[in-house]
Amino acid sequence: MNQDVLLSISYVLPLALLVWLWLDRRPGTAFKLLLTALLPLLYFLHWMGLQENRGWPSPQTLPLQFELLSADIVEPDPLKGVTGNIHLWVRPLVKPEKSVSGENSRGGIIPAGQTPRAYVLPYSRALHKKLFETKQRVAQGRSQMGLLYDEHAGGSGASLGNGRKLDFQDMPQRQLPPKR
Repeated sequence: MNQDVLLSISYVLPLALLVWLWLDRRPGTAFKLLLTALLPLLYFLHWMGLQENRGWPSPQTLPLQFELLSADIVEPDPLKGVTGNIHLWVRPLVKPEKSVSGENSRGGIIPAGQTPRAYVLPYSRALHKKLFETKQRVAQGRSQMGLLYDEHAGGSGASLGNGRKLDFQDMPQRQLPPKR
């Protein structure tokens, strides 16, 4: 069934059940009012859940390793009331336990599923500078890998707060599989 049809049903069904409940004489008025008041909460929670599925940037934590596909920087502008954001479009990467052929195409790092995901981070000057340099390397044709790590581990990454830093480096060169 189409996802839009399921979405429509998920909005209409609670409303239909509520109308049926109001037309039924058995439950008390207080119970009916409570359920009616909770219906907007249900819709709000449903909408919040859809944020993760419909292409909205996720405020969740970035994956520990990812391929940077694109970045968009919105600088803060106090005159216009813009706080500034950094949007990243990334593809998660994982280190395989053991591959079937013994090797993989990314020198020890493989895509974890092929679906890219958008993330939003608060603006910081250090991250802006780091992404500017990274985007220049991408423009030169060098794929970039993002690394999220503990702030206490040192390194030259930009601080994201919550004790995390973000740094970028060149993706390992693709290795061709052995000939058979």
